[in-house]
Amino acid sequence: MESPLFESLVRNSMSLVSEEGDGSPMSVNETETFSLAETGDEPRFKLELNGKEVVREELLDLADYPRLRKVKVLELDGNEFGDEGVEILSGAEALSNLVSLSLSSNKLTDRAVRALANSPFLKRLRRLYLQRNFIGPAGAEALATSETLSGLEVLYLKANPLGPDGIAALARSRSLRDLRELYLQRTRLGYEGLAALAGSPILSSVRVLSLSHNGLDDRAADALAGSGTLANLANLDLYGNKIGETGLRKIRESSNLKNLRVVQAE
Repeated sequence: MESPLFESLVRNSMSLVSEEGDGSPMSVNETETFSLAETGDEPRFKLELNGKEVVREELLDLADYPRLRKVKVLELDGNEFGDEGVEILSGAEALSNLVSLSLSSNKLTDRAVRALANSPFLKRLRRLYLQRNFIGPAGAEALATSETLSGLEVLYLKANPLGPDGIAALARSRSLRDLRELYLQRTRLGYEGLAALAGSPILSSVRVLSLSHNGLDDRAADALAGSGTLANLANLDLYGNKIGETGLRKIRESSNLKNLRVVQAE
């Protein structure tokens, strides 16, 4: 790396993650950590650079960092490097082993999502966190049609202006068929988006679905209760909507939601 200071930051921000791959760090000393980084084929590390004011030039350095190939979990929340930074990451062959990527609060637009969706190097990605950005319908369409991201199991899109059209694009996806958790809080999905989603095959494997703060009413409850694709749903978050007790009861008692255990609502 050209910047010794940034290299020091990266080294001090790496930690071993558990074998389960959930991003949970393991406590090891620095010598042991970087000794292990030089051996083995599988990625074993989490690199957390949240809120570090990482800029474009440092991302270029990071993309060439040899130990990046050993990173399994990469967190870059709150750096505001924008779409150009994501384009740099998407073109980094060293990220081919990445399983989890978090890019929350970076002022990203549809352009950044297209870069991720078209990357030839992110095919092992299973968890993608894009909350609190400026991603709209075109970004949702890029996610929905991406072969690269077809293995996603967790997709976090909270607080992006997807709107009904963006949600409908996700609902039409023929690629996102392995989702286990889908987070769509504050995405302005509306009843039209909810209705499209409730009939979508992408929900057939979803166990956790968050729809909080979307202005949904009892019509949404009817759509969810009548859905034929939510048989595996266990946890449903409807907090901050306008669904009444009658609607909530329909959801809880629906024979279509036979595995539902938790309904979060006001």
